[in-house]
Amino acid sequence: MSVDESGKHKPMKLYLYPSRSQNEFLALNKKALGELGYTVKPVNKAFIRDLLSMKKDAIVVLHWVEDRVYGRTYRTVFQYFFKMVALIIFAGIFAKKVIWVRHNFQPHNGSKTNYRYRFLCWLYKFMGIKAVSLEEYYSTPALLHPLYKKDVQLQEEIDNPDIIEPEKSHLVVFFGAVKRYKNLHKILDTWPQHVPLKIAGRCSDQEYEKFLLKKIAQLGLNVVWDNVFLSDEALSDVLKNTRFVLLPHADNTMISSGSFYHAIGEGCNVLTNSSRFGLAKSEQHGFVNIYDPNAMSEAYLTSIHQDRTKVMHDALSSYGQRQVLSAWRNVLAVSER
Repeated sequence: MSVDESGKHKPMKLYLYPSRSQNEFLALNKKALGELGYTVKPVNKAFIRDLLSMKKDAIVVLHWVEDRVYGRTYRTVFQYFFKMVALIIFAGIFAKKVIWVRHNFQPHNGSKTNYRYRFLCWLYKFMGIKAVSLEEYYSTPALLHPLYKKDVQLQEEIDNPDIIEPEKSHLVVFFGAVKRYKNLHKILDTWPQHVPLKIAGRCSDQEYEKFLLKKIAQLGLNVVWDNVFLSDEALSDVLKNTRFVLLPHADNTMISSGSFYHAIGEGCNVLTNSSRFGLAKSEQHGFVNIYDPNAMSEAYLTSIHQDRTKVMHDALSSYGQRQVLSAWRNVLAVSER
């Protein structure tokens, strides 16, 4: 807490952009910042008025700013671009500190050149704003991606593990929105015919959907695809009955993966490509293995599989609420200097 002229403690102000998203990531971080004594506010007109008061007493945390200028209509994309440019410059000049949380190496819905993305990354650096990531392999200090369960709930499930019915169990599952940057098509090229794979997620790109279905048919793969958007409840049910989650993202696409943290919170082992993220996690955790098409078989997967409760215990000790708070303290302490 900061102290005002009367000697009384006053809440520390922190502005968060965006203020909400489709998943729980921002809400979980907002809760953590509140526990650290920050009053978390959205970036809006009040934010502009406050920073123009020239008090320089507010911290601004920016997520996905450089990513948000893609995947929109031609008319609105440039409006967003100039809006994001203005946000970075304005915050950089008038805020006490700006924390740029960088999530990706390149935008998920980007172009061949990604000029707008590259310009915004350059603008951050020009304004003296260093990138902070959710992974230590990329930045130090780093934040932590929170799990999607409270510590108490996770501990209860570790102490009282669910009985998984064998007939419901999935060996390997790829889940989430099916998009080209996730590299699923490349994995299918080398996926063994005899190893079952479940795809649980919707593909909104009809051309890519047809491409994948044709590949699956031509290669004779044992693939079941539920091409629908899964609710949180439905996804949790799938993951509770999954032994391995497949994360085949190409290198230099994402810095961190929310799917990884969702999966390990349910006790799933992880198969990943040899990306920087995958290699870092495989060195850190025994339940993460690099996908090797030459070794892949049901017997191999059985031999490397770690017990569900062990994965959840590892996840809790590495990425629980206390660890997330500690990471925020470190980043904010550096920002105070």
